[in-house]
Amino acid sequence: MLPISPDWMTQAVTVWMLISVRLLGCFMAMPLFAFRSAPMRLRVLLALVIAFALVPMVQSDLPALENMAPGYAMVFVEFAVGLSSGWMVRVGLSAVDMLADILSQQSGLSFAATLQQDTNLASGLVGEFLGLLAIALAFTMNVHLVMLELLVSSFKVLPLGTWPSAWSWPAILSLVQDAFVLGLVLALPAIVIYFLFNMTQAILARVSPQMNLFSVGFAIMIPVAFVVIVLLLPSFAELVETAFEAPFDLIRAGFANKPAP
Repeated sequence: MLPISPDWMTQAVTVWMLISVRLLGCFMAMPLFAFRSAPMRLRVLLALVIAFALVPMVQSDLPALENMAPGYAMVFVEFAVGLSSGWMVRVGLSAVDMLADILSQQSGLSFAATLQQDTNLASGLVGEFLGLLAIALAFTMNVHLVMLELLVSSFKVLPLGTWPSAWSWPAILSLVQDAFVLGLVLALPAIVIYFLFNMTQAILARVSPQMNLFSVGFAIMIPVAFVVIVLLLPSFAELVETAFEAPFDLIRAGFANKPAP
C-alpha cells in the first residue's frame, strides 16, 4: 500500500485550489470565456479540471507548506492575477466598443438607449454586430488558446501568491490609454463623416426652414452607418489583431515576471 502523508495531501489540495482560482478569475473576466450563455458552473468545472492536470507541475517547485504565505492572502492574490489578465483583454476590445458606440449614437441606431439609460437595453445594433464580429475573429485567431497557454506557462515562472511586477499602475494606465487612442482613431472617420453631414443639415435648415430635416436626417444617417461598416469590414481583422497586441504584451511581461515593456 502506498503511504500518503497528511502534509502532502494538504499541500496538493491547497495547490489545486490556488491554480483553479487563478484560472477561474481569467474565465470570469475574459470576453471569450465570460459569455452570458456559459454558466458559472461550466467555468468552475473547466478551471478545476485544468488545475487538476497542472498540480504535479506546480507542486514539484513549491516550498514547504509551513513556509508558504497564509491561504486567504494567496487566494486573493491568485484571483486578482487571473481577473486582471482577463480584464486586460477586455480593455483591448474596448477600442471596438468605442467605435461601435460612437457609430450607433451618430447614426441614431441607439436613439432609444440614449433617451432611456437602462442597463438591460443593448448598446445598439452596430455595437452588437461589431462586438460579436470581434469575438468571432478572436476565436479564429485562437486568442483563447493563446491565453490558456500563457496561463499554463505562468505557473512555471510566477510563483503562487505573487503579484506580477510588470503590472504596475503606470503600465495599466498606459494600456487603458492605448485602448482609448486606438478606439478614437477607429472612430475618427465616422465622426468626420457625420460632422460634415450635420453641418450640411444645419445649412439646409437655414436655407429651407419649412423642411422637416429631423425625419429626413434619420433616413440618410442610417444608410451612411452601413456604408461606413462596409468600408471598415475588409480591414476589421487587422484592427482586432492590433487591439489585442498591447494587452497580450503586458500579460506576457507579467506572467514571465519581467518589467513592463
